[in-house]
Amino acid sequence: MIRKNNEAICLRNGDNVQIRRNRRSPYAGRSGVLSAIEPNDPYGACLVHFDDGMQFRYGMKELEKVTAPSPHFYQRAIRVLIELRRSLRA
Repeated sequence: MIRKNNEAICLRNGDNVQIRRNRRSPYAGRSGVLSAIEPNDPYGACLVHFDDGMQFRYGMKELEKVTAPSPHFYQRAIRVLIELRRSLRA
């Protein structure tokens, strides 16, 4: 749990998160999925998985929770609808 503007923010596995802009953080500004939370890991408590297959560890203060689904969700949904249309046409 982290605090932002005096509000508690809970992060869980599977949440969409965005990396805060920092010149030392890899993939700063990009969004990913929180894969694991391991508080005792010396390299970072949170493991974030990105769409291109990369994974990095970040501290809790480097992450922001994203409430909207990732844009890739819509791309996948459109692909599924196109495949469904093709299968019904045949």
